[in-house]
Amino acid sequence: MISILLFALFLVIIISIIRKPKEDYHSNWAQLLSSFKFSTKEFYKLVKSEMQSHEINGLSFEEVELKTGNIFSSERLYLRVKWGEYHYDLCFAPFGDGCFVSWWLIFETSAEEDFLTKIPLIGEWIRRAFFRKTYYKIDTASMFMTYAHHSVLTVIDEITKNTGIRLTEDQRKPILKNIFAR
Repeated sequence: MISILLFALFLVIIISIIRKPKEDYHSNWAQLLSSFKFSTKEFYKLVKSEMQSHEINGLSFEEVELKTGNIFSSERLYLRVKWGEYHYDLCFAPFGDGCFVSWWLIFETSAEEDFLTKIPLIGEWIRRAFFRKTYYKIDTASMFMTYAHHSVLTVIDEITKNTGIRLTEDQRKPILKNIFAR
């Protein structure tokens, strides 16, 4: 019996080491810019420049190809902005006669936290005790989201200023997840 439990614990450890950390999102936003065409890569370049102008230490940028579905599906180009334990995935893509823009702000869960949740009966309790979502974590995520979202809106306003396209106040608001729920 003990050898079975040790083997199961060994499997959980191995799986948690090789598995990518779990992700949980903080907020997201999406809009369609109808009757508008613009280069995805140029949009990402402008957003990167705008975000860098805010002098936030520790930002890193990379273009990533994310699957649109299963492992055999096509990929879509995103701009990933990392800061601390967060990453901000930005999509700008042609859609119909316009362009679709969206982003997701993600909390990256550490391998340690992910491992603890696998411990039978007490894993979630240990996770809540040692990896709490504090006001500090929520505030820093919100600060990062605010700067990133402001940068996206600034670029959208700039590239559409001569087209008549204007986002309303409601269209400019991000959607916050219930960040205290687990």
